[in-house]
Amino acid sequence: MNSFGRECRVRACAVVLAAVAGCAGPPPAPGFVSKADQFRAAFPTEPRVIDQPTGGIPSRLYTAEDVNGAYTVRAIELPLAPEAVAAASDTLLNDAQTDLIRSVGGTLAKSRSVALAGTYPGRAFVATVPERGGVLRARVYLVGTRIYKVSVFGKAEFANSDAATGFLDSFVAQE
Repeated sequence: MNSFGRECRVRACAVVLAAVAGCAGPPPAPGFVSKADQFRAAFPTEPRVIDQPTGGIPSRLYTAEDVNGAYTVRAIELPLAPEAVAAASDTLLNDAQTDLIRSVGGTLAKSRSVALAGTYPGRAFVATVPERGGVLRARVYLVGTRIYKVSVFGKAEFANSDAATGFLDSFVAQE
Protein backbone atom coordinates (compact mmCIF):
# COMPACT_ATOMS: atom_id res chain seq x y z
CA MET A 1 0.00 0.00 0.00
CA ASN A 2 1.38 3.37 -0.90
CA SER A 3 1.73 6.23 1.58
CA PHE A 4 -1.28 8.04 0.13
CA GLY A 5 -3.56 5.05 0.85
CA ARG A 6 -2.17 4.66 4.36
CA GLU A 7 -2.72 8.39 5.04
CA CYS A 8 -6.35 8.14 3.85
CA ARG A 9 -7.00 5.19 6.20
CA VAL A 10 -5.47 7.04 9.14
CA ARG A 11 -7.63 10.09 8.44
CA ALA A 12 -10.75 7.93 8.05
CA CYS A 13 -10.05 6.24 11.39
CA ALA A 14 -9.54 9.63 13.03
CA VAL A 15 -12.91 10.83 11.71
CA VAL A 16 -14.66 7.68 12.99
CA LEU A 17 -13.01 7.96 16.41
CA ALA A 18 -13.97 11.63 16.69
CA ALA A 19 -17.57 10.83 15.78
CA VAL A 20 -17.76 8.00 18.33
CA ALA A 21 -16.22 10.18 21.04
CA GLY A 22 -18.89 12.81 20.35
CA CYS A 23 -21.59 10.22 21.06
CA ALA A 24 -20.48 9.76 24.65
CA GLY A 25 -22.78 12.59 25.76
CA PRO A 26 -21.99 15.67 27.80
CA PRO A 27 -19.76 15.41 30.85
CA PRO A 28 -21.54 15.28 34.20
CA ALA A 29 -22.59 18.61 35.67
CA PRO A 30 -19.83 20.14 37.76
CA GLY A 31 -20.28 20.58 41.44
CA PHE A 32 -19.83 19.22 44.90
CA VAL A 33 -21.85 16.12 45.79
CA SER A 34 -22.80 15.28 49.36
CA LYS A 35 -23.68 11.62 49.61
CA ALA A 36 -24.43 12.00 53.33
CA ASP A 37 -26.96 14.78 52.80
CA GLN A 38 -28.01 13.81 49.27
CA PHE A 39 -27.47 17.01 47.31
CA ARG A 40 -25.32 18.57 44.63
CA ALA A 41 -24.31 22.23 44.38
CA ALA A 42 -21.73 24.12 42.34
CA PHE A 43 -19.59 25.59 45.11
CA PRO A 44 -16.72 27.65 43.65
CA THR A 45 -14.24 25.66 45.77
CA GLU A 46 -14.41 22.51 47.90
CA PRO A 47 -16.66 23.46 50.85
CA ARG A 48 -15.77 23.02 54.50
CA VAL A 49 -18.19 20.63 56.20
CA ILE A 50 -19.16 21.40 59.78
CA ASP A 51 -21.41 19.20 61.91
CA GLN A 52 -23.69 21.52 63.88
CA PRO A 53 -26.52 19.64 65.58
CA THR A 54 -29.11 21.99 67.02
CA GLY A 55 -31.12 20.83 70.00
CA GLY A 56 -30.28 17.22 69.17
CA ILE A 57 -31.39 17.60 65.55
CA PRO A 58 -28.70 16.53 63.05
CA SER A 59 -27.49 19.45 60.95
CA ARG A 60 -24.49 19.95 58.68
CA LEU A 61 -23.18 23.19 57.21
CA TYR A 62 -21.30 23.22 53.90
CA THR A 63 -19.54 26.51 53.25
CA ALA A 64 -17.12 28.03 50.75
CA GLU A 65 -15.94 31.56 51.48
CA ASP A 66 -13.91 34.19 49.69
CA VAL A 67 -13.09 37.83 50.44
CA ASN A 68 -16.45 39.00 49.07
CA GLY A 69 -18.83 36.58 50.77
CA ALA A 70 -19.92 33.02 51.40
CA TYR A 71 -21.78 30.24 49.61
CA THR A 72 -23.54 27.85 51.99
CA VAL A 73 -25.84 24.86 52.16
CA ARG A 74 -27.21 23.66 55.48
CA ALA A 75 -28.90 20.26 55.62
CA ILE A 76 -31.18 19.52 58.57
CA GLU A 77 -32.70 16.09 59.12
CA LEU A 78 -36.05 16.55 60.87
CA PRO A 79 -36.94 13.97 63.54
CA LEU A 80 -40.53 13.76 62.27
CA ALA A 81 -42.55 11.27 60.29
CA PRO A 82 -42.94 12.18 56.60
CA GLU A 83 -46.68 12.71 57.11
CA ALA A 84 -46.06 15.21 59.92
CA VAL A 85 -43.51 17.09 57.80
CA ALA A 86 -45.93 17.29 54.87
CA ALA A 87 -48.73 18.57 57.11
CA ALA A 88 -46.50 21.29 58.60
CA SER A 89 -44.61 22.24 55.42
CA ASP A 90 -45.62 25.92 55.36
CA THR A 91 -44.71 26.41 59.02
CA LEU A 92 -41.40 24.57 58.60
CA LEU A 93 -40.42 26.62 55.54
CA ASN A 94 -41.42 29.92 57.16
CA ASP A 95 -39.47 29.02 60.31
CA ALA A 96 -36.41 28.04 58.23
CA GLN A 97 -36.57 31.37 56.41
CA THR A 98 -36.92 33.33 59.66
CA ASP A 99 -34.09 31.39 61.30
CA LEU A 100 -31.68 32.02 58.41
CA ILE A 101 -32.46 35.74 58.34
CA ARG A 102 -32.07 35.98 62.11
CA SER A 103 -28.68 34.17 61.96
CA VAL A 104 -27.17 37.05 59.94
CA GLY A 105 -29.06 39.85 61.69
CA GLY A 106 -31.05 40.65 58.57
CA THR A 107 -34.41 42.10 57.66
CA LEU A 108 -36.64 40.42 55.07
CA ALA A 109 -36.84 42.47 51.86
CA LYS A 110 -38.84 40.05 49.68
CA SER A 111 -39.97 36.44 49.62
CA ARG A 112 -41.85 34.14 47.27
CA SER A 113 -42.87 30.50 47.13
CA VAL A 114 -40.85 28.25 44.82
CA ALA A 115 -40.59 24.56 44.03
CA LEU A 116 -37.37 22.59 43.65
CA ALA A 117 -37.49 20.40 40.54
CA GLY A 118 -41.17 21.30 40.26
CA THR A 119 -41.91 18.98 43.18
CA TYR A 120 -40.47 20.06 46.51
CA PRO A 121 -41.88 23.17 48.23
CA GLY A 122 -39.62 26.05 49.08
CA ARG A 123 -39.11 29.76 49.59
CA ALA A 124 -36.77 32.14 47.76
CA PHE A 125 -35.99 35.33 49.62
CA VAL A 126 -33.70 38.31 50.02
CA ALA A 127 -32.74 40.00 53.27
CA THR A 128 -30.74 43.14 53.88
CA VAL A 129 -28.13 43.24 56.63
CA PRO A 130 -27.31 46.95 57.08
CA GLU A 131 -25.13 46.48 60.20
CA ARG A 132 -22.81 44.19 58.24
CA GLY A 133 -23.19 46.01 54.92
CA GLY A 134 -24.51 42.91 53.25
CA VAL A 135 -27.25 41.08 51.45
CA LEU A 136 -28.50 37.54 52.01
CA ARG A 137 -30.07 35.73 49.06
CA ALA A 138 -31.41 32.32 49.94
CA ARG A 139 -33.69 29.46 49.14
CA VAL A 140 -35.06 26.94 51.60
CA TYR A 141 -36.51 23.63 50.45
CA LEU A 142 -38.35 20.78 52.12
CA VAL A 143 -37.39 17.43 50.61
CA GLY A 144 -38.82 14.43 52.42
CA THR A 145 -37.85 14.90 56.06
CA ARG A 146 -34.92 17.16 55.27
CA ILE A 147 -34.72 20.96 55.10
CA TYR A 148 -32.06 22.50 52.89
CA LYS A 149 -31.01 26.13 53.35
CA VAL A 150 -29.08 27.29 50.28
CA SER A 151 -27.64 30.80 50.52
CA VAL A 152 -25.15 33.42 49.47
CA PHE A 153 -24.19 36.22 51.82
CA GLY A 154 -21.91 39.20 51.31
CA LYS A 155 -21.73 42.69 49.86
CA ALA A 156 -24.55 43.50 47.41
CA GLU A 157 -22.24 43.17 44.39
CA PHE A 158 -21.36 39.63 45.48
CA ALA A 159 -24.84 38.49 46.55
CA ASN A 160 -26.43 39.83 43.35
CA SER A 161 -23.72 38.53 40.99
CA ASP A 162 -24.17 35.97 38.22
CA ALA A 163 -21.89 33.63 40.19
CA ALA A 164 -24.19 33.83 43.23
CA THR A 165 -27.27 33.20 41.09
CA GLY A 166 -25.48 30.29 39.40
CA PHE A 167 -24.75 28.74 42.79
CA LEU A 168 -28.35 29.10 43.98
CA ASP A 169 -29.65 27.68 40.69
CA SER A 170 -27.18 24.75 40.79
CA PHE A 171 -28.69 23.14 43.90
CA VAL A 172 -30.18 19.69 43.26
CA ALA A 173 -31.55 17.32 45.89
CA GLN A 174 -30.67 13.71 45.18
CA GLU A 175 -33.31 11.93 47.24
